Amino acid sequence: MPEDNLAQFKQIIAKLPEDKRKLLYKRLHDMPTSEREAFIGEFVKKYNSTAKKPVSGSAKKTSANAPVSKSDKKPASQGAPSTAKSGKKPAPQGGSSAVKSGKKPTSQGSSSAANSGRKPSAQGSAAPASKKAQQQSKNVPAKSEHSTEHKQEKAQEHKPEQKQESKKHLAEHIPEHRPEPEQAPESEPKKASSSQSIILGIIVAVFLVGALYFVYLFNKQNIDNKFNEAFGMPASETTETTEESDGIMGPEPRHFPINTPTPIPATPTPAPVVLRDDHPDLSGLVIVLDPGHQAEYDHELEESIPGTTAEKERATTGATGIDSGAKEYEITLRYALIMKEYLEGCGAEVILTREENEVNISNIERANIAVENNADYFIRIHADSAPDSEISGVKVYVPSTGKYSSSAVSDGKDLAEKVAEAIGSTSLGVVQSNMYTGLNHADSVKSYQLVVGYLSNSDDDALLGKEETAYNTAVAVSEFLAE
Repeated sequence: MPEDNLAQFKQIIAKLPEDKRKLLYKRLHDMPTSEREAFIGEFVKKYNSTAKKPVSGSAKKTSANAPVSKSDKKPASQGAPSTAKSGKKPAPQGGSSAVKSGKKPTSQGSSSAANSGRKPSAQGSAAPASKKAQQQSKNVPAKSEHSTEHKQEKAQEHKPEQKQESKKHLAEHIPEHRPEPEQAPESEPKKASSSQSIILGIIVAVFLVGALYFVYLFNKQNIDNKFNEAFGMPASETTETTEESDGIMGPEPRHFPINTPTPIPATPTPAPVVLRDDHPDLSGLVIVLDPGHQAEYDHELEESIPGTTAEKERATTGATGIDSGAKEYEITLRYALIMKEYLEGCGAEVILTREENEVNISNIERANIAVENNADYFIRIHADSAPDSEISGVKVYVPSTGKYSSSAVSDGKDLAEKVAEAIGSTSLGVVQSNMYTGLNHADSVKSYQLVVGYLSNSDDDALLGKEETAYNTAVAVSEFLAE
């Protein structure tokens, strides 16, 4: 790129406003090098040609009538001022045009001939120009006083106009790089579509929540087990694996208290328990009996499985007879008192976890009584309730942990069968589970949770209310402990 073009280009853009200059620089930056040099050269050329254009006809008249200098020299032609400014000697009577152009000079073309640099021809065509110059020189003295001031004023008039024309020339190129204005109408459809997407997302979310809820209702037990397993809660139960496979799998018994309008009378003082002639000898055994539940409900939580975050309520009141209205905590205490007397008659040492209903003793505290007394057996007595009123029979729960877990299933099955046969009921088998706090915290002892029957079933409700059922249960337990 010619250095004079680059220098003139820098001078031109230095006069521009900052925003115009940045846009012009941006355009140059985006161009390839070859196009950039051509653009600068064209830009400088157009700027110079625009700056040289006369503004009006009055300016031409002023420049034509202006004297060459303050001296009394005669002007050769209309082109004499340019000669005087360049520092060269003027050619006589328009000869300057002939010198530079090599053509016959005319009265109006003397200045262009002087600038062309060509040799003058031999023909003397300066006469017409000299006559016109003489006529112009006659008019000069009248305007000589104001000629200098007039030139300065006209020169000042040209400058703003030339700047405006140069800015106009730059403006022709700059708009190509201006960012297109944002189209406002398009924002409204975008907002509308965004609102529709939000509404659609809410509808889909509500539908999914509803679908998940229905799935949960139909698979509640499995989902609860998975949830409990993930958070260390009691998860599931395992049936026995013996060949007879009499055990069943089931969830933790649920208790559905039933309000009865007529309360049952107080339990009379039991008569002395009579030992059978063939009773076993249980001397040396330490037995801890735990009458399930209590009259006071304790909602405070305690650790269900040792070493985990699983928790359950400390104590509950238990089930209620569907017909009799009998409370489970009353039935279990009555059975425990009769069993204690019978087993002590057989020679065993028997300890009760509670001897009255109005107590507050948690399941862990009950288990600790068995552990702290180095019991040989820990038997928990219950009378459960089930959602299905058709369920009835005798069931035994055993812990899934501890040193007796491998033999607990077969032993529990034997206990369920002996009690069911003694009271005239049906054995529902054994369930090995980690869902019971009292069993989990006493797994260092041979522990069994004996469900004598279901108060939610009318037949079992009636059976559990009989004194002979409690006595026969005690006899069956003594036979189990003797093995």
